Amino acid sequence: MKRWFWFFALALAACSASGAQQPEARNLAPPQASSSTGWTEITPQPTRVEGRVITPTCSDAPGANPAFRFWTRQGTADRLVIYFEGGGACWDDLTCSIPRFADGRGEGDGFFKAELIPSDAPEQMGGIFDLANARNPLRDWSFVYVPYCTGDVHTGANTARYRNADTGAPFEIEHRGADNFRVVLEWIKANFDTPEQILVTGSSAGAYGAQAHYVRIRDAFPQSRAALLGDAGQGVATQDFVDARNRAWRYELPRSVFGAAPLTADDDVVSRLAARYPQDRFAQYTTAHDITQSAFYALMGVENACSAWSDKMRRDLNQRQTAPNFRAYVAAGQTHTILRSRLFYAETSGGAPFTEWLAAFVSDGGETWQNRACVNCDAPPARCGF
Repeated sequence: MKRWFWFFALALAACSASGAQQPEARNLAPPQASSSTGWTEITPQPTRVEGRVITPTCSDAPGANPAFRFWTRQGTADRLVIYFEGGGACWDDLTCSIPRFADGRGEGDGFFKAELIPSDAPEQMGGIFDLANARNPLRDWSFVYVPYCTGDVHTGANTARYRNADTGAPFEIEHRGADNFRVVLEWIKANFDTPEQILVTGSSAGAYGAQAHYVRIRDAFPQSRAALLGDAGQGVATQDFVDARNRAWRYELPRSVFGAAPLTADDDVVSRLAARYPQDRFAQYTTAHDITQSAFYALMGVENACSAWSDKMRRDLNQRQTAPNFRAYVAAGQTHTILRSRLFYAETSGGAPFTEWLAAFVSDGGETWQNRACVNCDAPPARCGF
């Protein structure tokens, strides 16, 4: 396979199964591997969900460890963050042939994270996970951290078959991100009664996971006050990609909100959610020229992807901002994601500190929560690469 995709992969790297024969189990495993920082690692067991037993798994790509686990931390406030991790995506022979592994293989050119890696542990992260920082609006909240290792932006429920782009050898990927979260949600329901407030959020691929599972979370906790924040997941895609994704991942959103017809590239998931839950708040963060999201757009076959992605992103945001319960923060530059980044406490290019914008977003009244955007940042960067 030609490595002329290396530039795409470098940009993408910036983001970082069920069966009827399984024994029935309730996912009430006791805490495992608790740390001095208060984070607890949990290995979920096979769990019956909606009539079938789901065994959580990572991608099981050739050479990958399929073991899946997640993290949780109890806060002092009656408020819960459900965070979906990012880490690329794969949907065809090429993208699924180049995974990233825990031992560093594929770190520079892998299109998706095929297994859990040491840096997944949230206690090592900054941003909203810096729980000792007085500027962190979420420092007192409880957390459930949903890692990502299935290549399907947390939305898959399928065993997909591919051929290695170099050798032609067949292999399979367990696109089981949706199944994994169904099991995690059973654990959440068993361990949290009715939080006063829930923030559903995620970065990059995790932003799409947050959108995809918002309805299920609201169904589980209808009395809680809730909000959705997407970090660097704007939903800019081509129809060819959407068709390939729907087939490979068996992508499907809750029919109670989205109906039975397959979604198209023109369907706006966030707008549909905002209309369905008018009392909830919805928000998105992005930079004006996100290099990773632009790289994915190029990988979908779009020419001049840097400018094309930025133009489409702004049109979509303008449409979403017509909803009274949606706001966006558009920062200057090309960086990708903010919630786990050192930029979380430094970002001000939207006209106000991002931490203050987030604090207003999750506040009780939300009076100071408004759209924020960088000034004079429309022109695409002189050097993009695609």
